[in-house]
Amino acid sequence: MFAFLSSGTELRRFGKGTLPKIALVVLLFIPLIYGALYLWAFWAPTDEMKNLPVAIVNEDTGASSGGEAITAGDDLVDELTSRADLDWQVTDAADAKTGVTDGDYYFAVTIPADFSASAVSVGTDDPRAATVEVEYNDSNSFLASTLGQQAMVQLRDTVAEQVGQQTADAMLIGLNDAGDGIRSAADGASTLADGIATANDGAGRLVVGLGDLATGAGAIDAGAVQLADGTGTLADGLEQLASGAGTLSDGATRVSDGAAELSGKVGDAADGAAVLAEKAHGLADGAAGIATKTGELTQGTAMLSAKIASLEADLAGDQADTVDVAARLAEIQAIAAGVDGAAQAALPAVQGYAGLSSQYAGAVDQLSSGLTAGAPKAAELAAGAAQVSDGASTLSAKSGEAASGAQTIASGAAALSSGTDDLVSGTGQLADGGTALASGATKLSDGSRTLADALGEGAEAAPQMSTADIEEKAAVSAAPVQLDQSWQNESKSFGEGFAPFFIALATFVGGLITWLILRALPTRALAASASGLRAVMTGFLPAMAIGLGQVVIMVLVLVYGIGLEPAYWLGTSAFIYLVTLAFLALQQMFIIVLGTAAGRVVSLVLLMLQLSSSGGTYPVETTPEFFQWLHPFMPASYVVSGLRELITGGVDSRLWLSVLVMAGILVGSLAISAWSAGRQRMWSVSRLHPELAI
Repeated sequence: MFAFLSSGTELRRFGKGTLPKIALVVLLFIPLIYGALYLWAFWAPTDEMKNLPVAIVNEDTGASSGGEAITAGDDLVDELTSRADLDWQVTDAADAKTGVTDGDYYFAVTIPADFSASAVSVGTDDPRAATVEVEYNDSNSFLASTLGQQAMVQLRDTVAEQVGQQTADAMLIGLNDAGDGIRSAADGASTLADGIATANDGAGRLVVGLGDLATGAGAIDAGAVQLADGTGTLADGLEQLASGAGTLSDGATRVSDGAAELSGKVGDAADGAAVLAEKAHGLADGAAGIATKTGELTQGTAMLSAKIASLEADLAGDQADTVDVAARLAEIQAIAAGVDGAAQAALPAVQGYAGLSSQYAGAVDQLSSGLTAGAPKAAELAAGAAQVSDGASTLSAKSGEAASGAQTIASGAAALSSGTDDLVSGTGQLADGGTALASGATKLSDGSRTLADALGEGAEAAPQMSTADIEEKAAVSAAPVQLDQSWQNESKSFGEGFAPFFIALATFVGGLITWLILRALPTRALAASASGLRAVMTGFLPAMAIGLGQVVIMVLVLVYGIGLEPAYWLGTSAFIYLVTLAFLALQQMFIIVLGTAAGRVVSLVLLMLQLSSSGGTYPVETTPEFFQWLHPFMPASYVVSGLRELITGGVDSRLWLSVLVMAGILVGSLAISAWSAGRQRMWSVSRLHPELAI
């Protein structure tokens, strides 16, 4: 089961000597070094941004609002330094700019002179957002700039919250003069107050009206009862009407028949009236003649009386002879007097009869004319009587329908009578509600008048704002803070920002692979009694040639294949080749001094330590202190620093320091290798049979 531990396995040769045992232990820890060490280095870099040195410059001159001094810049600096989310370094503009250029600060934040004035400008005629200026330099660290941008968003929110307070204060001061809106509100409130006062009066009248309504509802209720009774009577009457209409129809038929007969009789009467008129005129003429004769008789009797009187006078002288005559004359005179009296008495009657006869004749003429003219009217009467007969028949039919409808009306009237009871109850409740409405309207009227007065006072000092002013102020209120970001040297892409780190990794791994194939120290050179330096260069020169090919191929692919655009193309290529030579010399030294196996293991360990402490990804300040301590001693730290300036731009002393360090590693490694090779010209048993060999 544990055959792999037996003396016949590969592990047998790790049991002799100290170095193999150490190598075996290192093998056990290689995954830990490459796994846990890297995770430890970058476990929570964003939590350590408080160690990132960032310059902050406060040039704010302050402002005033409503007689109160505003120092938004000082307040912001106090807020940021107290929060310590970054390692804020309060300094001046010159130091900040130089520090960002030299890498003393990863970026710089500047609060401009008009910061406070801008913070309260929303309440003025010139509203503008407060600006925070940020200057980055990707030559310091691309990821630091990226993290800085994220931090600046948080800073902007912080500043927006703080400046928003100032903006809100300014707006509240401005709201004391709310503009056209408050003026309109004041006018509207005044109108509202007047309207509510009117409504109050109306509510009073409404209450009275509702009382009248309640009274009227009672009357309606009583009337509805009467209506129900009356509609019942109406229904009965309409039934009687229907019966009478039938009788009327029968009578109208008889009238129509009689009217037709009358029309014929009227014609006959007109003809008879004409004959009667002729007779009446004859009678009138006869009466007139009698009247004339009667007048003449009266005159004759008068003359006779005169003659008798004359005769009596003649006979007066001879009374004896004339007694008989006188008796006779007296008798004649009596007769004459009687005739005269009768004639006198009959004369007015005869004259009146003559007049009446004349009038009768005229009346008969009129009757004749009327009958003659009435004959057509009698015909029209007959036709009308026929229509009346037809209408009476229709009336008889419709009155039956009316009687049926009246029964329906009577039923509805009964329902109406029941509903008016509810109406009476509801109008009573409505009257109570109207009283409450009147009371509330009075209170509302008082309150609206107070509102109108208060708005009127506020509108007196209201500013005049155009639509453009309102939009401008709204924009400033919505975004009271803006970031003005600039770069001294900006990476064009994410890949360009991380290129220095990956190029440093590539050159070191290239050296590892190279020494897996080539011999770091050829034994033939040592056997020929060559110097240590010559023996080392015998192995190093082929590696230099391979390294040159690696650099040429990698740079061409990066530039023309991927699209990397170094600020200094040739300088970048030369520096990469210098780094390649330095890493080749360093790894060669490890192999010559420590042996092939141990030297390669040390190279692998160094690779991992450089990856986690070079600052090529996250800023080294965000890593644990162990890696911060390692950072200045790791060759890759200088490789990353130099490549950043050559690729992104902004060459300064850091590039020349990187060149010197890599040149020093190259020269120093070759010197140590030469010294060690010189000592190895003497062979020993340990060299012939090393404790650990690959």
